[in-house]
Amino acid sequence: MKNLLLSLLVLPAWCSVPAANSVASGPELPVHAASQKSAPPARGTSMAYDFARPAATYPMPAELAELSGIALAGPTHITGIEDETGNLYDYNLSTKKVDRVIPFGGSGDYEDVARVGSDWFIMRSDGKLFRYSGGKTEEFETGLSFANETEGLTYDAASKTLLVACKGEPGAGLSGGQRAIYRLQPGTFRAEAQPVYVLDVAAIHASSPTTEGQLEKSGKSGKKGKKKDSSKNFSPSAIAVHPLTQHVFVLSAKQNGIVELDQRGQLVAAQPLPADLFPQAEGLAFTPGGDLYVATEAGKKSGQATIYLFRAQGQ
Repeated sequence: MKNLLLSLLVLPAWCSVPAANSVASGPELPVHAASQKSAPPARGTSMAYDFARPAATYPMPAELAELSGIALAGPTHITGIEDETGNLYDYNLSTKKVDRVIPFGGSGDYEDVARVGSDWFIMRSDGKLFRYSGGKTEEFETGLSFANETEGLTYDAASKTLLVACKGEPGAGLSGGQRAIYRLQPGTFRAEAQPVYVLDVAAIHASSPTTEGQLEKSGKSGKKGKKKDSSKNFSPSAIAVHPLTQHVFVLSAKQNGIVELDQRGQLVAAQPLPADLFPQAEGLAFTPGGDLYVATEAGKKSGQATIYLFRAQGQ
């Protein structure tokens, strides 16, 4: 997937919310979508991370083989979830063991987790959002659905809102060849009427003659990687906001790729992840200083999920 490039489309003002009964509340926030005509980054533009050389490696226990999301829980712990049971796994980075398992819900296809203060938010693939706080769990309707395949969740400290990345249908009148990232309104946790970022899949394939072949090849890794429709090859699996630059990072498991957008939604860089390290990349989490944890599910060869730490370079 060399020289992967990505363009973003301007959202039309008439876009509607993906679910008819979704009602936005609170102050209206701007849509950060860049013009498709904007100049793409130069070929070979890279991020501030060398994804081939992790600074640290953290093997996951067998119960986290289906690791689907991570969030930083302090300087010594990362909390992870897996996509079958409603548990939070408190992983100790020093001992490389799970210290606690915290049940928050029943069985379900849980895809990502975010921490906001002392609360934990968990996103299920059908658009349901769960908040675990003080030993109690609440469930919220976001207006997104299973058709959207909500796979990525993160907290945006600048706007004090949650962002949700959709793997499936983008909603809002967009085409099936696009991918959407929605902002959830504070308090109600309803998706805003318009996506805050829109990713155009066709632009990825048009950016390089080698892109499509690379995507299809890497799409064979992991449990969900055998679909032939090339419009589905960019499939967001995680999202995170850099704490210093406020840039948005979007992970795509299907082709082991990661993209970086600036605050306006302009593409800064896009690059592949090494297939030997990432059979199915599923989680992102930043440290306060800008170092980056990237998680992957277990592959057919490794049989073990792993979290890698990458140090920021030149920041």
